[in-house]
Amino acid sequence: MTRGGPERRGVPSTGWDEDALAALRAAAHRGDGAGGVELLACRELGPVLQYAGDVLVAALGEGVPGAGPLARACLGELDGRGAPGDAELAAEVAAALGEPRRGGESVPPWRGGELVPLPVDLGAVAAALEAGEPHVLDLVRGDVLGMEEAEGDEGRWLPIPPGGVLDAREEARRGLARAWLARHGLRSAPRTL
Repeated sequence: MTRGGPERRGVPSTGWDEDALAALRAAAHRGDGAGGVELLACRELGPVLQYAGDVLVAALGEGVPGAGPLARACLGELDGRGAPGDAELAAEVAAALGEPRRGGESVPPWRGGELVPLPVDLGAVAAALEAGEPHVLDLVRGDVLGMEEAEGDEGRWLPIPPGGVLDAREEARRGLARAWLARHGLRSAPRTL
């Protein structure tokens, strides 16, 4: 038996069925640290490190009980895996733990490692990177739009180049989008009303 539950047909369960993953996605989107910790506490972190890091940063900011040990475990797994976007997310988790570090190779040195938070959906950035036509990122609202929708102030729009080859796995796509944002001095932040 693994931390995530019983084994089925010889394959260890991670505990991340579609309902649990949908709930984690929602918690990350809302910046719901308490809800994220509740979901992460009884499941494997490895399959969802990109979402886990986001909700754990929120949880540490909220002072959610149990967030610290989970964040340290997530940080260890991010450091060990080293996939695109992992160093950037590890820097955010470490900072939330009070142990700041540089954000990886993707962070431009002219920013001194500081990434500007923008309420952008990493999935939308990944889809735009993979699309056949150009898109733009609205640097004010965090929206990803088709190039034809960008009007007005040119400094408001960051072009997203089309045709990138992305991994089909959601976890990898989030990491690639996170690394792309970091190269432009940005980091994903939850949307608020």
